[in-house]
Amino acid sequence: SRLTVIAIISLIHNRATEEKEGRNAAIDPPMPITMKTFLAGWSALALIVRSASAFAPATLSSSSSDGRSGSIRLNARPQTRFREVQGNILTRRTINEFEPTLPSHWERAVERAVEAAMYAPNHKRSEPWRFYLLGPKSIEEVCKLNAEIVASKKGEEAGEKKLQRWLKMPGWLVVTCAKSAAATMEDPMGLAREDYAACCCAVQNLCLSLHSQGLGTKWTTGAVNFDENFAKAVGFDSDEEFTVGTIWFGAPVTSPSPPGKKMGLDDVLRRVE
Repeated sequence: SRLTVIAIISLIHNRATEEKEGRNAAIDPPMPITMKTFLAGWSALALIVRSASAFAPATLSSSSSDGRSGSIRLNARPQTRFREVQGNILTRRTINEFEPTLPSHWERAVERAVEAAMYAPNHKRSEPWRFYLLGPKSIEEVCKLNAEIVASKKGEEAGEKKLQRWLKMPGWLVVTCAKSAAATMEDPMGLAREDYAACCCAVQNLCLSLHSQGLGTKWTTGAVNFDENFAKAVGFDSDEEFTVGTIWFGAPVTSPSPPGKKMGLDDVLRRVE
């Protein structure tokens, strides 16, 4: 580390100073002693640097389209990685109440989350996911469209209530999946199923990444997501893509308690001989 290097250099300097003062105060020792001190300190420094390199976690470099790069720890101790990953998964919650404004780091957090989403399992390597980060204009259009749909079914009062509720959501991402020609969900081995599954994995990665950066999420779908005007408001071609979901994100007001599970581990894990 830098502190170790500074300490070694300081040690070499102090020993050299002591030897110089010793020569001035008494009998000058031969020059080889000073050189010996220097070489001993330098050897110790080299040993520390080699040791640090041997035990430092390996990293995977990544870069964004604008040239910014980052690194990911690859070989941290397994128990440490388990605690970090398992803890992040088990503490993620669907958030229904967000702070009204996004924190200062939100945009970089979203970029990191989308990058994590792009590393989701993707059997056909088709990379079918697309992410739309909505601004104020498109958010308002989607909210009004949804309010109209609700009002047509439940009345104007319900529509207005839903409008005000949705307008409070601070951050909006829409995730879509690219359509594949002549592929249908009915084909269990087809590209359509594979791509949709990949996009769902991508959404989970995205939500977990945001959670690890202090942002809560809610993955929501409804009638508005499949209305023909939704694609126009968001900015994608409904002939080329379909909606996987809307992701609301922001700083959570509270962290909900984990929901009760209907089944335990023994109920869902089947051991087959």
